Amino acid sequence: MLSSYLENPTNCFFEGQDHDENILLLLRAHPVTNLSWIIPSLLLFLLPYFWPFIVEMLNIQFPPIPQNLVNVLILVNYLIVLVVTFEGFLHWYFNVYILTNKKIVDIDFHSLMFKNVDLAPLSQIQEANSQMAGLLGIIFHYGDVFIQTAGAKVAIDFHQVPNPHKVADKIMDEVLRVGGKGAG
Repeated sequence: MLSSYLENPTNCFFEGQDHDENILLLLRAHPVTNLSWIIPSLLLFLLPYFWPFIVEMLNIQFPPIPQNLVNVLILVNYLIVLVVTFEGFLHWYFNVYILTNKKIVDIDFHSLMFKNVDLAPLSQIQEANSQMAGLLGIIFHYGDVFIQTAGAKVAIDFHQVPNPHKVADKIMDEVLRVGGKGAG
């Protein structure tokens, strides 16, 4: 269930799903996008081990610090690492994009206290465009999918998903299957 691209997943359900509604695609941001919080967390985790060498190498003189204060600072450092790691994982895991046989669901998880859910029936979708940008996007084949709906005030965007061109094509194929206004 930690995959970022699942076609026809089994035993997956979402809030508000109809009994006759099937999930065709379950998407999350590509795993490589997690490097933006994994690398800082790793560096912060290793900081207490390398701090004495850094101070010595830069020849910085600090006044003597009591061992109790050092222990507290190390503890605070590891708590920060835990919070950054936990928040990064939650943000990645709960930002989900779903294509069903009836609608598109965009669940944007902002924090433990706030999430936003955008829904669009397939019959209202006019077009789906994809875009890959940046070196990592090209190498790891991920990008954004932008979905235009009829008269929509809220844009539905799938950010940093794997295979964006394939996703956009699958969305349009499903729109045409249900007889929507899509132009292929």
